[in-house]
Amino acid sequence: MNQSYLIFMLGSAMIAAGVHYLLAGGMKKRGLLAALTFVLGAVLGAVCAKLAYCLICIQDVLMDGFSETLLTDNMECVSFYGGVAGVIAGAVLAAKCTGNKPMEALNAYAPAGALMAAMARFAEYFLGTINVGRMIEDEAFQFFPLALGVDFGYGYTEWYLAVFMLCGIAGVIVFLVSLNIFKEKRFLRTLFYLLLPQIIFESLRNYNRLTWTQFVRVEQLACMIYIEAIYLLYAVWAGKGTKNRFLPAIVGLVCAGVFVGLEFALDKTNLPHVLTYGVMIVGLAVLGYMEYFGFKKLQKE
Repeated sequence: MNQSYLIFMLGSAMIAAGVHYLLAGGMKKRGLLAALTFVLGAVLGAVCAKLAYCLICIQDVLMDGFSETLLTDNMECVSFYGGVAGVIAGAVLAAKCTGNKPMEALNAYAPAGALMAAMARFAEYFLGTINVGRMIEDEAFQFFPLALGVDFGYGYTEWYLAVFMLCGIAGVIVFLVSLNIFKEKRFLRTLFYLLLPQIIFESLRNYNRLTWTQFVRVEQLACMIYIEAIYLLYAVWAGKGTKNRFLPAIVGLVCAGVFVGLEFALDKTNLPHVLTYGVMIVGLAVLGYMEYFGFKKLQKE
């Protein structure tokens, strides 16, 4: 594996742990909590990222061999959002070990987690074309951080849309919003807005092993599953007497269907990409408004 990537990830994790320590002032044994979250998050994040890939791409795993897949350092053979689930599980276990309530610990960790997710995306700079988009032929746009140049030798360089930079920038924005604006349900709201823009970023990726039936991008689907789960939690917590409490979840399912249709259109039709991505952006705006709608319903209760 690329040593620069490992060093960058280690440094990023240490920075995130420091931010977590500063934010966990009201938690029990905050030093130990931050340290355990760092260690358990790293271990479970790596394990879950690999296991999620194995489950999603079981046919490839059976062909290549399970042990070979587990031991390979090919970063295409991991699931980023499986890793996210592992880090969350690590934070919950750290809370249990230090006598803290899991949700309170997650609320304290949320901004640091968003920062770590952003830095993990920036680290993909060292992994070549792992998370890039389509080739950019217009020289006016062939510059970093908008595009990543890949040197093929003999003075020949191809430029690709640097999707990982877009992901990282979005993560930094969510970190700042989580730190300064989100006061209630910080973990859930941070997770929601961290995943929301990833739906379009996953679509922009040029190549992804984690794809079913050619156009269903599994990690895009994983984002929608996380988002739908948050909508359902809002509805349950709002209580039976709350009107339209399941509206966000219903709208979320409709948007998920629209996104699948858009991915099919991108892959199988000649519709202008400006149109398809324009509709996708509108869909993301609707999902964002539904989160606000559901959160406000929850606040009233």
